[in-house]
Amino acid sequence: MAGELSKEPQVNPEGVLEQLLRTVRRRKWIVLQATIVVPLLALVFSLSQEDEYTATATLLFRQAPSGIAEGTENVIDPTREAATNGQLVGLPVIAEKAAESLPGASGEEVLEDVSVEPSSEADTAKIIAITGSADLSAEMANAYGSAYIDFRRNADRSQVQDAIDVAESSLEKLTPAEREGKEGAALGEQLDHLKLSQALQTGGAELVQPARPPSGRSSPQPLRNVLLGFVLGALLGLGLAALLERIDRRVRTVDELEELYEAPILARIPRSQRLTKRRAEAIGPQTPEGEAFRVLRTNLRYFNLDKGLRSILVTSPEAGDGKSTVARTLATTMVEMGDDVILVEGDLRKGGDLIDVAGKPATGLSNVLTGTPVEKVLMKVDVPATGGLRERTLTVLPSGPVPPNPSELLESAQMRELLAQLQEQFDVVVLDSPALAAVSDALALISEVTTVVIVGGLGRTTRDAGRELSKQFALLGKKPVGVIANFTEPERGKYSHYYHSDLARSTPGT
Repeated sequence: MAGELSKEPQVNPEGVLEQLLRTVRRRKWIVLQATIVVPLLALVFSLSQEDEYTATATLLFRQAPSGIAEGTENVIDPTREAATNGQLVGLPVIAEKAAESLPGASGEEVLEDVSVEPSSEADTAKIIAITGSADLSAEMANAYGSAYIDFRRNADRSQVQDAIDVAESSLEKLTPAEREGKEGAALGEQLDHLKLSQALQTGGAELVQPARPPSGRSSPQPLRNVLLGFVLGALLGLGLAALLERIDRRVRTVDELEELYEAPILARIPRSQRLTKRRAEAIGPQTPEGEAFRVLRTNLRYFNLDKGLRSILVTSPEAGDGKSTVARTLATTMVEMGDDVILVEGDLRKGGDLIDVAGKPATGLSNVLTGTPVEKVLMKVDVPATGGLRERTLTVLPSGPVPPNPSELLESAQMRELLAQLQEQFDVVVLDSPALAAVSDALALISEVTTVVIVGGLGRTTRDAGRELSKQFALLGKKPVGVIANFTEPERGKYSHYYHSDLARSTPGT
């Protein structure tokens, strides 16, 4: 068994899917809220938006004609030409020219509503117009394309016109004889060629795909936005859940406790104001608290059939898990049900605060371990009768003054002899120990008792502290008999649930 327990640090190796499912199970409300809220926000946003319609026209860029002068050639860099066309088609002056053909539209409005997307793989560009009207979007896209074509055509023709002006000026300077000669004939032929080239200028662009009014709106799209919101909400919820898992290391569910310690759940102790009173007060059997501790007593006896329930060490990984309250109430419940029980306040660092009672002695366990007879420090505390039972008495061994060396005292031979003596004298010894993951005071006591139980506080115990405690048990070669889940939600009117579910989960082989 010790060899198996020594492998505890690698308990429950999990893959990514198992970790994700565990996170979703622990943080299901956060994931659920994000999955619901984000799509709702997307729907509200969609319904608040104005309708928009998108129309697209396509421009084709063509290579400019050959040189304006005969015998010359244009050497064109395709990459540079594409970049030039892309910049020209987006100039504000184009928007101004397009606005002239659109009644009531300004250049600023056209520039705001129209976007140009040059292609990186072809000599084309898309002109995309988005407005609140399907017809207006198509008109604006086509007007913008036509304005660009006119702009390029006028620019190219203006360039050819400059050459024509030069040729005509040169021709006018010739004498009549020169005009009739070879020089005049050459200039005339060049002038005719330039005029023909000017007439053929198209601006190097063509509206190959005019825009048409769209059949439906492009925005908003509530269904698409809600579906995207659902996906984003789920991702956001998972992200928040994972972040909280990294930040908040506390155990939240009973199943986590069971998996953390690889031990059965002995009882679920509900969060209750009744359990906060530091008195030896019996809790009625017809209450969730009373039923939970009766189930705990039954399960403890069930798991100790072979060696008997003689001594119980109640411990927890951290302070605040409620182990002292559990130890006190368990001892009181066992006394109420007829057991002769002694409650030992074994946490020598707290000065003893398990039970408030008048006339409580100033001496206690720390004095006994340094020589004081145990009979002189034992207290007899009356447990009031409930449910028709007679009044009984709980014996308490208080912790006494805080010693300078609590670890040495609890590990001493005197402590082992005292435990043996008390187990002979009483039916059951309930020993409240310090938090073992915080201090090592009571580690030596684990091998001296018949039963060890761990109290796990839901919302209090951290997984890191729980794993550290499990490692300590593995090193000592003794496994706790089970886990007590503290601070659970009450289940009033469901007492049978404790018996059936806990015993079924605890029974070996089930």
